[in-house]
Amino acid sequence: RREWSGALRSIVLPLLLVATIVGGLYYIEQRRGGGGRAADGTGVVELPAEKNATGRSPSSEIGRAAPDFLLATPDGGTLRLSDLQGRPVLVNFWASWCTPCRKEMPDIVRASDAHRDRGLVVVAVDLQENADQVRTFAKEFGMTFPIVIDRDGSVGDAWRIGGPVQGIPSSYFLDASGVVQARVFGPLTAETIAENLAKIGVTE
Repeated sequence: RREWSGALRSIVLPLLLVATIVGGLYYIEQRRGGGGRAADGTGVVELPAEKNATGRSPSSEIGRAAPDFLLATPDGGTLRLSDLQGRPVLVNFWASWCTPCRKEMPDIVRASDAHRDRGLVVVAVDLQENADQVRTFAKEFGMTFPIVIDRDGSVGDAWRIGGPVQGIPSSYFLDASGVVQARVFGPLTAETIAENLAKIGVTE
């Protein structure tokens, strides 16, 4: 009994303490947007160094390389954001229950249709809804651009959507090198879309 008690104090308890501390730090880092992968491998992924035009850690702040992600589409495929580098990108976070999201979507669809030939890619990131809900919404609004689903909200956390308000819709305008040049917290309008598309080289 004395031998086990000594081993418990000198080996097992310190190991448990270290594991607890490491686990706590890992959880905090995840919630701060330092990462986050779902069981199926989707979520936040590391941005390859050769695709980071700024040399600084990825962030949704203006002037920084956008955080990379790999997310599933409603039809079972996947999309990785960094694969779109070379083209200007509008990343829009939304949900079907969100009234301002519904209000802005027709303007986003029109902008996508008008500027597709100029290379614009709209990536619509749905927050934590099922594929049927997403497909229904997409059909209602005629969304023909890529749609992905942030099933556990980890990508939204990493992007700190909504800024201090932490809400949707939230939109980010990325230039062809994947750097955030503008962001809008709240619903887009035709005017704000045009104004911010110009910042990433998309004009009439």
